[in-house]
Amino acid sequence: MSVVGSSIAAALTVGPAVGGTKFTEGVKALLSLEDDSYVWRVLCLAAVLFSLTAALATNLANSHETAARVSAAEACNAELAGLDAALSIGHLRLEDAVQLYQQYIAKVPFVDEAPARTSSRAY
Repeated sequence: MSVVGSSIAAALTVGPAVGGTKFTEGVKALLSLEDDSYVWRVLCLAAVLFSLTAALATNLANSHETAARVSAAEACNAELAGLDAALSIGHLRLEDAVQLYQQYIAKVPFVDEAPARTSSRAY
């Protein structure tokens, strides 16, 4: 939808941009309009509407990507919690745990390493 909206908006503006007043005069005559300003107005309005459609479609697509990333991060967090529990009770060798850890974090390459914690509390 984003690509289609952007393409149509570009197509609507290319006629007047390339043809100038000859283009608008031709469309005016073709549609039997009184003034060529109607041609400009309609083309500009349509281009704006298609541009807005493209922008909204892009933002919606990005919000779906964000939801998928959050879901993947939550799943990874659950896997890491299970790994921590298995290590804590001794059901898993350290070598196996390291391999599983690497597999789990490979699923979320978009998550940066946690920043170092600094304690700012006064005791």
